[in-house]
Amino acid sequence: MPFIEVTDSGPDQEKRAIAASGMTDGLCRAFGIKPEIVTVYYNSAPCYSYAHAGNFGENAEIFRIFIKVHAFPRDAAMKADAARAITDAAVAAYGAAPKEVIVYFFDTLPSDAFHAGAAQG
Repeated sequence: MPFIEVTDSGPDQEKRAIAASGMTDGLCRAFGIKPEIVTVYYNSAPCYSYAHAGNFGENAEIFRIFIKVHAFPRDAAMKADAARAITDAAVAAYGAAPKEVIVYFFDTLPSDAFHAGAAQG
């Protein structure tokens, strides 16, 4: 069930492929799951559609890569391991500084996840 949403500034496909592989591997190790159930989605946000600290576009201090992990609930230690692995994968793929990678977890109860119209829990 886990899926990862990445909002980046639209890098080349090779960087995204490297990031997807590393993030999937890291999440699988941290959560003890198989890669067959992990999906990664990319959303592009060009620099001209980004603001931070009230500064827009080129005036923004840095462009952050936002990564959302949607999954069934896990404990804090597992999430911390996953966040480190996902951050490391993004840093390696994009050449970003670790402070430019933000990871958020969105826990979804199995009863709130539906595959092919059927609840998972």
